[in-house]
Amino acid sequence: MKTVLILGATGLFGGHLARQLIQTGRFDVVCAGRTEAKLKTFTTAHGGRYIAFNRSTPEAALAQTKPFAVVDAAGPFQSYSSYAFARACLEAGAHYLDIADAPDFVQAITSLNGLAKANGLTAISGASTTPALTSAVLTAFNMPQIGTIETTILPGNQTPRGLSVMRAILGQVGQPMQLWEGGAWHPARGWSRLSRTALKVGTTQLKPRPASLVNTPDALLAAHFNTQTVLPRAGLELGLFHHALRLARFLPFPLGGLTKPAHAVAGWAQTFGSDLGGMQVRAPALPKSRWPSLRPPWPASVRKQKCASLTASQIPISSPRKRCAWPRISRRH
Repeated sequence: MKTVLILGATGLFGGHLARQLIQTGRFDVVCAGRTEAKLKTFTTAHGGRYIAFNRSTPEAALAQTKPFAVVDAAGPFQSYSSYAFARACLEAGAHYLDIADAPDFVQAITSLNGLAKANGLTAISGASTTPALTSAVLTAFNMPQIGTIETTILPGNQTPRGLSVMRAILGQVGQPMQLWEGGAWHPARGWSRLSRTALKVGTTQLKPRPASLVNTPDALLAAHFNTQTVLPRAGLELGLFHHALRLARFLPFPLGGLTKPAHAVAGWAQTFGSDLGGMQVRAPALPKSRWPSLRPPWPASVRKQKCASLTASQIPISSPRKRCAWPRISRRH
């Protein structure tokens, strides 16, 4: 039985993954994190085993558990300044996968390409809503030329939010970002440009909800799909909270330090709204007369680091992947 180590197993996304893998009975699931008490409570309730360690010094834990694969679901990836943990996993002989939603972090995972290939392993970054699911949806559209990519994530207010998710949201408010629009890069700021989107969840038509620009790895889709515009958005169901974040972008300091009080307020208000939410991907076709001949030039801050072999989004969904450090996933699940 192969061992899968999940860092952040007591968090929202890591917990979902750990429980589902444990239920299959096909893997030896090791739940990992910093707090032993939480890990013990989790494994007692759901199964698996646990090990507590700090992600900055994972070598001993990796040597002890000898995992086949490691999933980093801890985050927030916006605050990660290096690939030390991913490198340690590859050096320990484990495949590496994360759910990063930070563009720069996802983009530069190819810096580990040489190490991954030398060890016969795979490193995957961005196996999350963006850019993995959005890339899969756009690939499934099978359109000859996409004019604009618009992605909008609108969770219900009653959807659970962990501290890492809250920290990632607040960390983007008012922060500078690069927006690919009209065939050129333009400066923008997180949680600017208000729009409204109405989702249909199953047979339920939801009322329009506010959405604003966010800095996600969907910006990486511009080069692959050769599109003229990429507009990544997100929003909160409660308009009061959404507009409060939009106003907060004018504050002269980042909001990351307010994560815990904001999380407490969100918990208090969780009885309002609903648990209905979803993601919308819109991709209007571009007339053939306007098909671009050049792919977008990447700005210095997000310049593409080419992989020695094909990037994941260049491979047909049905094809086997070469072993490499992929910047994104475009396979359907």
